[in-house]
Amino acid sequence: MIKKKKLKKLYLTSPDSKKSIPDFINIKTLPACISTNNYINKNLDLLKSELPLVVSADIQTGGKGRDGRKWLPVGDGGIYISYLLKIKNIESLSFLSLAAGTAIAEAITTVTGLNVQLKWPNDIEFSGSKVGGVLIENKLFSNNMLTVIGIGLNVNATRNQLADEILETATSLSIISGKKTSIKELILKISEYLLYLIEAMEDKMYESILKRYLSYLKHKTGDEISFHNSGKTIRGTFIKINEKGGLVLKHINGREESFFSGEIFPIL
Repeated sequence: MIKKKKLKKLYLTSPDSKKSIPDFINIKTLPACISTNNYINKNLDLLKSELPLVVSADIQTGGKGRDGRKWLPVGDGGIYISYLLKIKNIESLSFLSLAAGTAIAEAITTVTGLNVQLKWPNDIEFSGSKVGGVLIENKLFSNNMLTVIGIGLNVNATRNQLADEILETATSLSIISGKKTSIKELILKISEYLLYLIEAMEDKMYESILKRYLSYLKHKTGDEISFHNSGKTIRGTFIKINEKGGLVLKHINGREESFFSGEIFPIL
């Protein structure tokens, strides 16, 4: 358990002058931890009074992605952050994954100029190689809906830092661009875009969020995909992302079905 003490503040500017966001977000920086999501979950009783909050670690040793997959660390060349935020409009939660992915993609584009893509729902890719991912955990705490949004990004990792087992499927921003990116600047921009899009989500601006999200989405209508959901693999055709943020898949028999969780793989 952590001791209560005053946290530093990361001062924010809204990406859109017509829509305000909080002036700052509290930031807790750790030299190392198992995972930033784990840190928040273990210390939630103390941290819940510090909203909005982002916890950042220089090194993360046991991060996880969706379905319990390990997120292999790249030392101090990565971003390991988790946001603790309150969600007022609970019916908007189906858009949270899209908002988080869009925020990261827009921040990377703004800071680096790289044209990254999103693999549904929120994996960050460049030319088919994974750069980062998101793990969201929603929880009801003292009658408040809180969300923990964990983000892992390979920023300045070299090829030597990436484990051999992921080199064929993963990359980093520095490998792509040939130059280093300011981790502090990128965390700032992710924070600004994330709070901006969550404010839009709370205001039910779903069409606007979806439009921004689709501009980064790699999947196109008619793509043949292999879709993994609840331990099952479904082969079908990607149709669209619907107005509720769900993936619409056409089965081989022609039936269409919507999903809000799962993972897409290409058919080889």
